[in-house]
Amino acid sequence: MVKMVRFVKLFLFISLVQLKPSSAQVTMKPLNVLIDEQGSGWFKITTMVSHAKNKVEILEKDSAHANAALYQSQLSTNTMLGSLIYNSGGILVDEGWIRILGSGCKRLDRSVPEWNKGKLSAERNDQPFYLLVADDVLGGLFAIKSEHIDELETTGRVFYYGPNSLTWQSTGLSYSAFISFCFNGNLKEFYDGFRWKTWQEDLKNISCNQVVSCYPMLWTREGLQIKANRKLLAIQTQWNMYQGKQKSTPKQKAMAERQPPHRNNNSANESMWASTNTP
Repeated sequence: MVKMVRFVKLFLFISLVQLKPSSAQVTMKPLNVLIDEQGSGWFKITTMVSHAKNKVEILEKDSAHANAALYQSQLSTNTMLGSLIYNSGGILVDEGWIRILGSGCKRLDRSVPEWNKGKLSAERNDQPFYLLVADDVLGGLFAIKSEHIDELETTGRVFYYGPNSLTWQSTGLSYSAFISFCFNGNLKEFYDGFRWKTWQEDLKNISCNQVVSCYPMLWTREGLQIKANRKLLAIQTQWNMYQGKQKSTPKQKAMAERQPPHRNNNSANESMWASTNTP
């Protein structure tokens, strides 16, 4: 009788494990379901661009990359984020001071799903996570904090991880409001004290995969007064520094700064939500 009870318990346990949803078993929606040619997401963005007060440049998309990025993100073009991924390689604001991620291109060779792989902090479930959607030349990161991918643009709010604070701080803005702020907001005030005299000219020689790293760091008194020495780092190197990961060797740093992120063609059919990645 005891053996029978144990067997029943084991059977029930195995059954529950098999029934438990797995993010790796999520059914992928095909492109024709994600793409809505009548969707209003891109129309909203182009309308905002036409009325933008700040300098905005839409980067040309590569159709193959756009299709792959949209499929990996599993976002509909009815959403502003999904539409931006599908219709652009990304968007540069203020000469590239802010880089809004799209599907990636030659100048901004980082798509939303590619850049978030290995950085997402949750599975496709109800656990809060940060989805990186933009960054700035100082190494500041913008991410949507949400509890579910279906709520990215509704209840989700954009947070900023500043190099002067090294903490995630809420902007209080939804993704659409964040895009509007980038296009029309007072960026001079937002970055007050962080822009040097020749920043506009210097940006012409800074890749969108690089950031300006300051020493002493920007959270020190000297750094805040822009008395720091500035040098260029690959943004992935900066991310590793934020997360306390092992530092690259000088040779690895030099190679990372010269080369764009490697595109893994084998991942074209994978969802960026497929597994848990801890930052």
